[in-house]
Amino acid sequence: MGEDPGVLRRRRRDAAEVKGAAMASAKSVGIGIVGTGWVAGAHVDHFTRIPGVEVVAVCSRQMESARRFIAGRKLAHAVAYADLKQFLKHSGLDAVVLATPHPNHPAETIAAAKAGKHVVIEKPVALDPANLKKMVAAVNAAGVKTSVCFELRWIGLFKNIKALLAQGLLGELFHGEVAYNHACGPWYQQWAWNIKKSMSVSAELTAGCHAIDALTWFMGRRVTEVQAMKCFSPKNPLKYEYPPNSTALLRFEGGATGSVHTSIECRNPYHFPIVLQGDKGSINYDKVFTLEWPGQTGWTTIPADLPDSGKVEHHPYQGQFEHFIDCVRDDARPSNDLNACAHVHEICYAIEEAAKSGRTVKVKRTPGT
Repeated sequence: MGEDPGVLRRRRRDAAEVKGAAMASAKSVGIGIVGTGWVAGAHVDHFTRIPGVEVVAVCSRQMESARRFIAGRKLAHAVAYADLKQFLKHSGLDAVVLATPHPNHPAETIAAAKAGKHVVIEKPVALDPANLKKMVAAVNAAGVKTSVCFELRWIGLFKNIKALLAQGLLGELFHGEVAYNHACGPWYQQWAWNIKKSMSVSAELTAGCHAIDALTWFMGRRVTEVQAMKCFSPKNPLKYEYPPNSTALLRFEGGATGSVHTSIECRNPYHFPIVLQGDKGSINYDKVFTLEWPGQTGWTTIPADLPDSGKVEHHPYQGQFEHFIDCVRDDARPSNDLNACAHVHEICYAIEEAAKSGRTVKVKRTPGT
């Protein structure tokens, strides 16, 4: 018989209390936030829940914006800045969180790395290969920790899938499909600038990179080449300057195949479907079928937190940020650091090139990764 649910709850509570006590006694970490928008607020909410972590500085282009943010979030000991260089000199600042528009990330990351600060970078980290190369070189030279915001790795569904794969229940994967369907219109806070090509470049970079990261993380190998097609809906009602819909075919090392679809103008609620196929079983979102369970006659659903919301306050940043802080304290490498997540961006660049050229495009590796 299974263990009593009350006993399980007590064990989880006790484990959480032990972890909390350990974190509270560990080295304090001072966090600085660059940006004062919707995403920055979500980041602060999660960092301030981690024992021994404090937001000590906030930087915005406008001093008044930084001051309002500090007051609104009740960050009693944080100092406001309107100059990045001065912000990076703040006493007690250990790590910088970049919650700014996409094009700003490379210069801000490089400046933070040169100042010796660890860096949390919102996706996409860079809109082109040249800037990605500079960022990788800077953080590697400085030896700082980085964490790219592919936070869905810490949601219950993703953790379950990784556990099932680790147990060998699917055997060797030979195909995978992931899609990112999220209507990003005027109701979405970054829509006004997100529709501009100069600010986002492609649907993959601004949003679909979450699906690409999921697929490559599950498949556990690099993508070698891609094919792709993109389109606008007939009337383009959301006024995107670049095609907001795309489909890409991927070839992985070893020959496995995959596909990634992105739509940021779809007419449906947030939708993140996942299909993985192996020689011993398959996963369909939160359902699994495996030959390793001899009596199984149909799909088995495994309950978990699901990626079913595009609202940043619903994203599982907590796990990501706790992992980052643990790595800073223990001098360990975050699993989602810039070197690891550069490959997702390399795939995005190749998809854009493949769609424009109509050819199969090889995925180019960033030096230093």
